Amino acid sequence: MPKLKICKTCKFYTLKENCSKCNSKTSSAHYKFIKIRDVLKNIPKKLEEILK
Repeated sequence: MPKLKICKTCKFYTLKENCSKCNSKTSSAHYKFIKIRDVLKNIPKKLEEILK
């Protein structure tokens, strides 16, 4: 299954390797650090548990 890509130049979403709007190279539109973001959200809760 093809993954969604975004053009960094014009912010156009596509499934292709090159943007059909400006012909620039596209990159993945998926957030790569989602696990890190979730861990950072839970740090205050974990600290509270540890300090009890």
